[in-house]
Amino acid sequence: MADGEARPEEALAELAAADVREGLWSRVRAWRQTPFIAWALVSALALTGIVFWHTFTAQHILESADARTWFLAATTGFWLPLVLLLRDSPDNFAQGPSLRLPLISLGLTAALTATVAIDFVLSDKQDSLGDFMTYSPPVVACIASVLVLALVPLAWNAANLARYHADQRKASSHAGAPTEGEIEARNAEAMGALVATLFVGGVIAFAICAGIWNDSFSFDNFIGAIIGFLVVGAFGVVIFIEPLSDFGPVKWLSRVFGSGAKAARPLAATYDAVDTFLVRIVAVMGGMEHRTVAGRYGILGGLLTCFCLLGWYLPPRLGLIPCVIGLLMAISVSRLWSWVEDDRALAALTDFKPTTPYRTDMREDYRDETLLGFAFVFFLIPIMMRDAHWSGYFGSPRDDAMFKLPAGPVSFLDWFGYFGIALAKAVPIVDWAEIYNFGQPRGDGAGHLIDFGSVASRHAVFMARATVDLVLIASLLQAISITGRNRQQKRLYKAGTDPQNHYRSGLIDRLDPFVEKTELRRAMYAALKPGKFWPDKSTTAQAAHDEHFDLRVLSKPGYVDFRHYNAERLAQMHAEYKDPVARAFIAAISYERPDFSLVPRLVLLDQLAEKGAPESELYTLLKRIENDLAEDPRRVDLSIAELRSILLHTAKRAGLKDFKRDVIALLQRCTPKREVIEHLADVAGRSDPDAFQYARVAAVQAICALAQDKPDQADVRFAIEVLEQVLHRAPGQSTVSAINNGVALLRTLLKSLQP
Repeated sequence: MADGEARPEEALAELAAADVREGLWSRVRAWRQTPFIAWALVSALALTGIVFWHTFTAQHILESADARTWFLAATTGFWLPLVLLLRDSPDNFAQGPSLRLPLISLGLTAALTATVAIDFVLSDKQDSLGDFMTYSPPVVACIASVLVLALVPLAWNAANLARYHADQRKASSHAGAPTEGEIEARNAEAMGALVATLFVGGVIAFAICAGIWNDSFSFDNFIGAIIGFLVVGAFGVVIFIEPLSDFGPVKWLSRVFGSGAKAARPLAATYDAVDTFLVRIVAVMGGMEHRTVAGRYGILGGLLTCFCLLGWYLPPRLGLIPCVIGLLMAISVSRLWSWVEDDRALAALTDFKPTTPYRTDMREDYRDETLLGFAFVFFLIPIMMRDAHWSGYFGSPRDDAMFKLPAGPVSFLDWFGYFGIALAKAVPIVDWAEIYNFGQPRGDGAGHLIDFGSVASRHAVFMARATVDLVLIASLLQAISITGRNRQQKRLYKAGTDPQNHYRSGLIDRLDPFVEKTELRRAMYAALKPGKFWPDKSTTAQAAHDEHFDLRVLSKPGYVDFRHYNAERLAQMHAEYKDPVARAFIAAISYERPDFSLVPRLVLLDQLAEKGAPESELYTLLKRIENDLAEDPRRVDLSIAELRSILLHTAKRAGLKDFKRDVIALLQRCTPKREVIEHLADVAGRSDPDAFQYARVAAVQAICALAQDKPDQADVRFAIEVLEQVLHRAPGQSTVSAINNGVALLRTLLKSLQP
């Protein structure tokens, strides 16, 4: 209010009643959980009606075991919306997904796996007889319902997270009309997709033809001639590409291919959509967005273990489904790793500018997670071969067997050994098994090894070998590329440096975060003076420089000289790192450099918020500030202006619910009390408010808490006046409700303070 006077208590009560009458139904409709609660209630009523019908009528519809099993499967319609209630709120997506849904999904999958395995063992079926147990339709429905209950919430949560990231990228992008270079890049991508499709399609066509007609038509010489002409033609094109470029027919072909590239854009878009689905949805379902190593390894390893066991113990036709899901999950993690490495290369090219259109946040490189997924691929493929053999999709397992099996029971080790022989024939191992006749079946057909049966078995082995070749070769090439890029970064960092000028950088002045962390640790321990106590939190910059570190060591070959490093990045590292040795090492560098001074963590947090730094960096730095306060509050100078500036810079950023609440809690610890209340009122809606209701409500609650802390009549009246000023700004229904409740409490408190 302009005059600063409080409104009458009766008027405030009328406003509260109007808010309840007009806003209750709209709040219910706007609540993100309402559709799922309604879904669960409708399902519960339907299931209750079935039970009522069975109990109180003459038609006992749940009398048979099959009927009860169908009813059990139908309860998924009730449980699924309840599980979906636990999905993560978009307000906190900046911290990544929580472990609630993954643990529930992993528990359901593990329970299903244990049930199926126990049932398989108790049924005592033998692979060699082909006498696999079969499940009735209601049992299959139960199994499917558990898988749906386990996987759909994960996929739903991953889709919400992908939508949040897409909105963040859209908000930070500066997209305009596509430039000529972008159009050319799209055409090149489309042509690459077309060529790859034609190549893979040709390989598949040749494999099918060879499998069908190889006995009646000699494909060996035919395919060999084609390969020979292709190789010779490739060399010829490379040699004569420049003189051919001005040839008339070649120009005509270039125009034709240009039109073909435009026509192939939908094909490239389809492949890109599939790749995006694998990375944004399937990889996240495998735990890749979680912040802890244990969380990522536990979710991915647990799910893939369950998929392997389900593939083995389920009936073959059903067992193929979890195997395919597990294979897709492993491939999706490898694609995420590839995306991260592409972004690392892009960051090095663009000098780590925050406006660069990265596809990932480069928080983790996911190399080890990819290797874990690939390890399970080597178990999934032989299980899929065995399921395909017994499924009957490729002929009867008895009469027209896909594979020729040895006499007696065939265990997992037999199938795994057969796949191991296929690995020995793959490209990375240069086919030594076939050269030395290792693992080859005996000519009389009386061997003890699994062998080819029908054409389908040859196709299966071909796909297995191709998968291994692609996986191993792609991983090897990726590792070589990473190693080369890391070396190149360090060479560019050293190039152009001046040994006499410790703060002049080379061609680049920083490394990517993964190389940076490794090289800083190496340099830090190399520079430590022997025989000295390690620095601690109380070590000053001068003490670190004079007593603990010999920075001249950094000029030796093999070390990255961080005395030339980007000053802004060094300051951020000093604020983010928790290790006192690393912080003292950076402080020692700052003592030598006139262009580099360390700033308090709170000031740096404000600078990062102003630049729009990634949410993970904001959370990390805020956590360090809170740890400093917990250890020694005197070490942190909480500034009202800095904290208000942080809230102002993040006012329109989504996904920072806990961050903003924690900053408001820090602001609540500042003095003087009335100045803090004024700034909190601005956050709540009076001036430059936050764009999200949860932050406004938190500010209102903080105002009420400040007024109730060691209360006196003047402060309580001031808080009521400020809250009523916020009411005039129409701050939103949730904030209005919080203000009404808070003012009512403060008025009660004010009455108790009156003499």
